[in-house]
Amino acid sequence: MSIPMYEEPFASSHTTLHAAVCDDNAADRKQLERLLKREADKRLAAGDVLYVDSYGHPDTLLQNPLQYDVFFVDIAHTPGADAVNIVNRLTAAGSSSPVVFCSSSIDYRALPLPSHVLFLDKPIKAAELSQCLDQAGENKKAAVPLIELREESGHTCYVTEPDILYAITQGRGLKVALKDGRTLMLATTAANFFDQVENYPVFFAPSRHSVLNGRYIQSIRLGRITMPDGTAFRAFGSILRYAENIHKQYPQGE
Repeated sequence: MSIPMYEEPFASSHTTLHAAVCDDNAADRKQLERLLKREADKRLAAGDVLYVDSYGHPDTLLQNPLQYDVFFVDIAHTPGADAVNIVNRLTAAGSSSPVVFCSSSIDYRALPLPSHVLFLDKPIKAAELSQCLDQAGENKKAAVPLIELREESGHTCYVTEPDILYAITQGRGLKVALKDGRTLMLATTAANFFDQVENYPVFFAPSRHSVLNGRYIQSIRLGRITMPDGTAFRAFGSILRYAENIHKQYPQGE
């Protein structure tokens, strides 16, 4: 593993969007898929990428919603499912991506929905669909990047850089300690985890078995790096100097 340098994470001028369609009317769902396919082809010519997944039931969509940058929803025939409930469940899952309700038989504009909700009327016009995708792209650029952590259980957790204290090899997996006191067990290695977070300058690897978030170093004494929960790691040479430089930037361990 190489030592990261002090520089901003790589930022591309192109946009990659992941869109989800959730419509319990099969014909309408297929029509929106076709419109999004044409939009994806148009954007690809400009260097942008649009991925689309399609669902017929909100429960399936809500199994892993944080992977999506925008949602296109019209649920009119599914008992127990309504727009307010869907938005509340997305918010509870941690999603702040735009939700676009596509109105046909339901007047979504009359419902008590939050400000990040958008609306399209069916039949959907290509230009209006493109505007919604543009807004989703701007929202993604302004959002705090999320780090995807896949637990051994199969559950996927999304966190931000400041959520992570450190990661350390435990058995055949990797234990990730979070700032809020939780620990996650991942079916991966420290090397793979470091590859995932190395664009964040605060992360460094004191050994091939561990990765630390330097913003939370509590102390460094005689080559011993102590983290907030008392866990200590040894570091030497250039890695130790790197840790000392980070600690100077975050002297209070935060």
